[in-house]
Amino acid sequence: MAAYFILTHTITDLEIYRDEYIPQVLPFIAKYHGEIVVASFNAEPLQGNPETGAVVLRFPSEEAVREFVNDPEYQPAKELRIAVTTNANAVLAPEFQMPEG
Repeated sequence: MAAYFILTHTITDLEIYRDEYIPQVLPFIAKYHGEIVVASFNAEPLQGNPETGAVVLRFPSEEAVREFVNDPEYQPAKELRIAVTTNANAVLAPEFQMPEG
């Protein structure tokens, strides 16, 4: 079953995020057969006070999400993302399936 990596954050250095982090992360998303569903530097808050950077990645399984996040070769890129963002929150969520019955 598909699973999603959902990240919200505030980007503090858009140039580094765009020019350095994004090119580094794309091969890892592809490695784990992920696809970018949402990527916004300035998402519109509709409720509460969420961060405006939003990313949703779809992977073929929960295990693929975990492997992506924990890939040792991805860690330098992840550290770069963390360095140029604040208030990051990330979750893994399984694809919704309507209960039978």
